[in-house]
Amino acid sequence: MLSDDEVARALEDLPGWGGDGRAISRTWTLKGFNGAMQLANVVAFVANRANHHPDISIHDYKQVTVTSTTHDENATTEHDLALARRLNEVLDA
Repeated sequence: MLSDDEVARALEDLPGWGGDGRAISRTWTLKGFNGAMQLANVVAFVANRANHHPDISIHDYKQVTVTSTTHDENATTEHDLALARRLNEVLDA
């Protein structure tokens, strides 16, 4: 489990992500529903490969929000930060 300060420092290097010691999240806005669904599928693929499964919400037909927490600890851990880094690598490339 990471402290709020540790999470805040890590988030400085994770553009688009916000959160606290409990969970981190990021929202992407796409051009339409198909783009949102494709992004959600990429998130699911990357998360499954990492064996770390965030909540994925598709809303307002073109937005995707990913919220990651380590459920066993009910907190943000390095697993959440690693997944956020990997998603930024894949989705912001």
